[in-house]
Amino acid sequence: MNTLRLLYLSLWAGITWAASFHEPYRPQFHFSPTKNWMNDPNGLLYHDGTYHLFFQHNPYGIQDGNISWGHATSHDLMHWEHQPIALLARGYPQNVTEMIFTGSAVADTNNTSGLGVDGKIPLIAIYTSAYQYAQDLPSGKSVKANQQSQSLAYSLDDGKTWSYYDALNPIIETPAAPYEDQWQNFRDPFAFWHDETQKWILVTALSDIHKLMIWTSDNLIDWTVASEFGPVNAVGGVWECPNLFPLPFKADKTGSKWVLVVGLNPGGPPGTVGSGTQYFIGDFNGTAFVPDADSAYPGNETANWMDWGPDWYAATAWNGLPEDDHVQLGWMNNWQYGSKIPTNPWRGAMAFPRHLSLKQDGEKAILLQWPHQNITELRGKERFRRSWSSLRNGVQDLGPQERLLDIELAFADQGKTTSGTSEAGIIVRATSDLKTQTRIGYDFDKKLMFVDRTKSGITDIDKTFPTIYHAPLTPDEHGIIKLRILLDWAGVEVFGGEGESTLTAQIFPFANATHVQVFSKDGSTDDVSLKISELTSIWS
Repeated sequence: MNTLRLLYLSLWAGITWAASFHEPYRPQFHFSPTKNWMNDPNGLLYHDGTYHLFFQHNPYGIQDGNISWGHATSHDLMHWEHQPIALLARGYPQNVTEMIFTGSAVADTNNTSGLGVDGKIPLIAIYTSAYQYAQDLPSGKSVKANQQSQSLAYSLDDGKTWSYYDALNPIIETPAAPYEDQWQNFRDPFAFWHDETQKWILVTALSDIHKLMIWTSDNLIDWTVASEFGPVNAVGGVWECPNLFPLPFKADKTGSKWVLVVGLNPGGPPGTVGSGTQYFIGDFNGTAFVPDADSAYPGNETANWMDWGPDWYAATAWNGLPEDDHVQLGWMNNWQYGSKIPTNPWRGAMAFPRHLSLKQDGEKAILLQWPHQNITELRGKERFRRSWSSLRNGVQDLGPQERLLDIELAFADQGKTTSGTSEAGIIVRATSDLKTQTRIGYDFDKKLMFVDRTKSGITDIDKTFPTIYHAPLTPDEHGIIKLRILLDWAGVEVFGGEGESTLTAQIFPFANATHVQVFSKDGSTDDVSLKISELTSIWS
């Protein structure tokens, strides 16, 4: 399909639909498509002052299907402009022959691919072709029904329009030996430039056997297998959506380590059902990734989870940013119930962009995640600020509050006292009688932060939805527990401590549930401080 026809079909697909962006449960500071289905973030690329967000998208319906690459752009990672469909499922509407599954994008600044023309830098997208039928392709290659292969598309106008590389696609037809039989679930290529070896690197998943393959190339077209990784740590579901990147230490240490991220579906964090994302910290020499000894646990299901909640999946990184400005984005949904969430005319949203770094804890490197600093652009009035030397046992109602909030809560570790206090925290999107509520807090005995959405509003989406989710969190060196909470119309993201633990969960509260309350259970809680700031809509 040539570029002009692809652009025409993109416009025809309805991307210019006039949504209000204030429908019930429409996220107000999290990205969502104008209408229809969305899942994984794809092809995240910062190029020439613009952040590109591509995403798995059904342009024609609110359920998973006809998977294409939607597209949006931003100059600050906060406010987004919807663009025409970038890569459209091929054959629609008569008969979809190839869907465009997850992948990545890079700027080929040195034109290693040879696809640049007249000095124009080609943007290269490498994605998984999901072939629906056995077919002979324009390149002369033949594929089987339900085959997954890796293909390439390119843009010569900074991502506005794209052309499929039909002369050679797919550029990687099947997994390398001895894994040729894994052609049905061979997917999700993540590409990046490795400066030390002056090579392009590609990481792909052999999903069913919990293995990643690492490839190298001089030109983004011809790829050679360099190494493999896995299976290790959590293997309860298929592996997918890998990405690999270096991260610097936040403070008190020079240098960096490499982080390998892998999606898992199902088999997510303990206490969840469905999707989850694990990570490994180690070293990469341009050919092989070697995890640190305290990051890999052969022979069991232990894992390092990027997020301990149910609704953070398929995370990937923006290419084109410096190492000390690493930003990740995850899909704020779960394959367990993603097709049933009560939203219309769209379904699916992205989590808030996160800045990643490392800190040293003894001999162990710890991953830190924190809301991107540009959230300050969305901050409105400070709605509430107070400190309590001792927060008494029970619940204190702070009254109705806005529905978009940035909350900072801290309190002393009651484990060091004999008060008997078991929990402390905050309740959001509550009715005054607490029949509807989302409870966020900390269990002092178990050293766990939690989100309880059992009474959060609409909870009959799936039998697993009304659940309490936990994440490990130790007090800081001063014995203080800190929680940072981002509250949107249909979700909460909780960052514990410096961001060493996170927990993301969708909620669908009723319209009259606007109260905020603080609580201390089974005793008083000392040294409590609370700050609540209003956030503004990115769609205003």
